[in-house]
Amino acid sequence: MKKPSLIAKFFSFLFRVLVVLVLMAAIAVASFEGVTYYLTGSLYNLKKVAEETSDSGISAVKDTEENEIDDKNMENTLFFVNSEDGMEQYIALGMLNTNTYAYDVLLVPINAQVTVGRDVLKEIQKNMPDAKNTVNLSDIARVFADDKYEMISDIFSNVLGIKIAGYDVLTENNFVKLLDMADPIEYHLDNSISYRNEKGILEQIEGGDITLDGSQAMELIAYLDGTESQESARLERTSIYLQSFIKALLDENKSETIAKKYMILAESGETREESELEQLIDKLDGEEIAIRILQGAESNGIFSIDSQKAQLQISTLIKQTEGSTSSASSTKDTDTTEKEESSVESSKEYSIELYNAAYVAGLAGEWESYLEEEGYNISLVGSYQDEGPISTTRIVVAEEGMGEDLLQYFPDAEIETGEIDTGGDIQIYIGTDSTIVGDGSTEELTTDDSEKDDTEEAIEEDTEEEDSFGTSSGSYSFDTDSR
Repeated sequence: MKKPSLIAKFFSFLFRVLVVLVLMAAIAVASFEGVTYYLTGSLYNLKKVAEETSDSGISAVKDTEENEIDDKNMENTLFFVNSEDGMEQYIALGMLNTNTYAYDVLLVPINAQVTVGRDVLKEIQKNMPDAKNTVNLSDIARVFADDKYEMISDIFSNVLGIKIAGYDVLTENNFVKLLDMADPIEYHLDNSISYRNEKGILEQIEGGDITLDGSQAMELIAYLDGTESQESARLERTSIYLQSFIKALLDENKSETIAKKYMILAESGETREESELEQLIDKLDGEEIAIRILQGAESNGIFSIDSQKAQLQISTLIKQTEGSTSSASSTKDTDTTEKEESSVESSKEYSIELYNAAYVAGLAGEWESYLEEEGYNISLVGSYQDEGPISTTRIVVAEEGMGEDLLQYFPDAEIETGEIDTGGDIQIYIGTDSTIVGDGSTEELTTDDSEKDDTEEAIEEDTEEEDSFGTSSGSYSFDTDSR
């Protein structure tokens, strides 16, 4: 047989190489498209996806619309107080239940930073092209000027998953005039604070039991001490003062007087009728108004709003105001309950520690007042944030058989025996199933009507503020409530 020439051998080799290269290219394309399909769910045009990602400035930020909270019976309004130089915005979110007229006010840090969704970020980037998905409210206020209120409203609606009905704006001077509608408020200040007034003159508010007029209250609200947790401390002072102020305002003034004064002082972002505002104020109860702080943490001078915790906080508050938590599943027959109660060891002789594990501001303090009125010994109140919000209340006891009687207050709780090294006998980690204080089967166990009335009054009293300091991260988080 005639051997092939060198030229034939060369072209044969070249052909084989080309075939191999084509096959490799085909395999590479197939693999690339296959991986793309696996990751995205369809064969997208990756160039288009990349362009969209570049336009948004983020790669994996989802809009919070999918986390929208059911707030159909809530009227949510933002309140702004502008500092004298216009550089700072004191912000609060008012949440009014239009069925029950329970009213919660959530204070927001001045220097808060928050992570927004894609659609809102695109709107922000029209004025701030270099903005990323985490933005600072102070920057928004500075850049958006006259449009800052609408933009901040859109941000809160997006981040918190609620509808914002409108906003009201007061200058600092007008806010002081509003504060002066109530008589000077009694307040306890742990330490004296020094500040400079609008004329630059050094002033001081002495520590101890004091009374504050509107001007002094504004300085207390605005005062920053230069520490790492200064904004958190400011919010805490503000919540305590405003709780007393709102109650005094409603007690000392007629609804029509408050409505008229407010309409004069506040600039509203929506059309508001004085008669409607008067009717609303007339239905408010100072005992059913709570000043709280939007969930977040402060570290190295930066306060970050935790959208997950904040959404949980808001949804829980809505649930509380609606009174939607049913106790039917935990209600027992009276005879059976009394029989079980008589055979269960009482925990009233033990030392009980309460920990807020539901991320609901002031919850442990409310349970403390309630259980102490019931005769229990509460030795420690704090917050527990190691696991995130827990759904089921956990009762840890030093010895088996203890704490069974506490199930009448926490009917869905789990009891477990464990080592307690903090000095107590029983630890209660309050979960999101126990956010309504006294919502267990205690009604059936209470036979004395006067005792029950006293207990209900105790729940409504102002509770002592709860503080929780971050551990390893050095950040400051809080659990404050003044209801």
